[in-house]
Amino acid sequence: MQHAILNYAVLDTAPEKSFDDVVALAGMLCETPTALVSLLDKDRQWFKARTGFPCDQTDLDRSVCRHVVAQAETVVIPDLTIDPRTSHNPLVTGDPHIRFYAGAPLATRFGIVGALCVIDTAPRPEGLTPRQQDGLERLASQVVELLEARLHNQELERAIEARDRSAVAERLSERRWRNLYRDMKQGFILGQVLRDDAGTIHDWRYEDVNSAWGALTGIDPEFARGRTIREIFPGIEEAWVMELARVVDTRETVRFTRQVGLPDRWYDGTAQWVGDDDFTVFFHEVTDRIEGARRRDALLALGDMLRDETDVAAMTARAAEIIGTTLGADRATYGEVDDTIETVTIDVGWAVPGCRSIAGRYAFADYGAFTCDLLKNRPVIIPDVEADPRTMGQLENWRPIGARGVVNMPVAERGRVVALLIVHYAEPHDWTTDEIAFLRNAADRLEIAIARRRAELRQDVLNGEIAHRLKNTLAMVQAVASQTLRRVGDDDAVDGFMNRLQALGTAHDALTAGDWQATTLEPVVRGVLDNLGILGRCAIDGPVVRMGARAALSTSLLIHELATNAVKYGALSETTGKVTIAWRITGDDDRRVILDWCESDGPDVTEPSRKGFGSKLIRLGLAGTGGAVVRYDRSGFHGSFDARLIEVEQA
Repeated sequence: MQHAILNYAVLDTAPEKSFDDVVALAGMLCETPTALVSLLDKDRQWFKARTGFPCDQTDLDRSVCRHVVAQAETVVIPDLTIDPRTSHNPLVTGDPHIRFYAGAPLATRFGIVGALCVIDTAPRPEGLTPRQQDGLERLASQVVELLEARLHNQELERAIEARDRSAVAERLSERRWRNLYRDMKQGFILGQVLRDDAGTIHDWRYEDVNSAWGALTGIDPEFARGRTIREIFPGIEEAWVMELARVVDTRETVRFTRQVGLPDRWYDGTAQWVGDDDFTVFFHEVTDRIEGARRRDALLALGDMLRDETDVAAMTARAAEIIGTTLGADRATYGEVDDTIETVTIDVGWAVPGCRSIAGRYAFADYGAFTCDLLKNRPVIIPDVEADPRTMGQLENWRPIGARGVVNMPVAERGRVVALLIVHYAEPHDWTTDEIAFLRNAADRLEIAIARRRAELRQDVLNGEIAHRLKNTLAMVQAVASQTLRRVGDDDAVDGFMNRLQALGTAHDALTAGDWQATTLEPVVRGVLDNLGILGRCAIDGPVVRMGARAALSTSLLIHELATNAVKYGALSETTGKVTIAWRITGDDDRRVILDWCESDGPDVTEPSRKGFGSKLIRLGLAGTGGAVVRYDRSGFHGSFDARLIEVEQA
């Protein structure tokens, strides 16, 4: 039925938001980078909407969607390279190298005109989940509805162009209205503006509405006909009334996304002038799209907050506010569960104004028989506590806290429930699978953030204890060494040994500040020079270089040895002398760290004839792996130390 699409006059038309929204939702639902509304012409497939695909059409030989049209049913191909229908397809063997495909047919009254498909560049042996396939097929039905609505709009526009206002009104009120609009799944309004004595629009009246309008708004169409919008919706915003009415004066089409009718229901629509003081409105519900976007934005905000917040109490309070406001709930809070899951201690959390706080400790047995679910790490989902057999026997405890719709979402740590994410509605609430998935996702993120912060706090305590014990040990070593070596005649050797211990302590302080995982090169260099009292005479420059524990200790001893020599024999032995320490990272594949130690404006230097332990330390370089080149120029000592970046970072 390749020519069926010609009935809709849609080929090669400009992009339209409603179709773009469908492919975006299909991609998110099926978790694929590519989604297409593919319409089959006689010699090509053309994409009315696309995301993640480079071109807007292909020839039929490249089309996978033609198999959907041929089979007249949903087609799922886990790996296109091994399916005989597609293994030689140029889109599979060449760019963009597609591997997975799923398509649902677009079955119109004229026949199957194409497919709504999702595509991935990686194979999916498991195909689609039942929920994803069902959602893809439902979205395909929505594409068909959009095509039908588009055709209806075109027919209406032709009728308006061909006749004056009276002809249009007559046609709408007779057979054309009955056949075209009464059975539409889109909501339809024929409205007429009302003017004051000065001719200014102040209200508008429902001349006619269809059955879909009543289903979408929850209002009987017979009640609406002949009444004004202010009579139907007392207290409605002035902007909403005038936004639609203004099309009569401006004669410009208005497209909108707004709430109207039933609470928390959202609609996309179009209002246009049809002559004199009359206008029409077509609209359809997009609540799922709006709420889905709201939940996605909330998870992003939750992630940003959990990343930046360091206080656990503030973390849970802010998370409760984000979750509660996103779901439009009356209360959201967080509670820690005891080891036996018999009681829960609830935080203040968040609640709408006038909703009492439930902070405190509660026994689960006083509120229902659902601990078995929590023991199995399953959420407790209760649309109405007064109708659920698990809770209806404890209403004397539920009613004082004003909760009817309830979810207790477990927060687990290593498989054991340690807390609950709690959401309450003051009225019964039919929980959707998307809301539960949102709460599970939020609980998982909160669990990870709290566990991370508590681990950091434990690490801080551990680091403090390690630092205290190691400093005591180093102090003891120094005391023992001092007593043991006091009869040694070489004072310089004893002082060198003591100073090297001090250099190790400096490196240890830098590592402790980095949680004993890594430090960076600059604080190691600065710490050693500062302890020797020569930091002000040294120029330091270089990028951030992360260092592992061994490299930090090796570099600390190296800098200490170079600095000590500079003070005793080199540039810093004179008041005019100075030292420049600079490092850089070179290379692309084999990246290296090069540190240069340059002394200047000091005495003439010569290479020492005797090489002791200090010379060995210098030859070990930055990471204990060598890579040291030294020169004793008359103008001053120069050392260059070279190591692979990966050795410095991981050593």
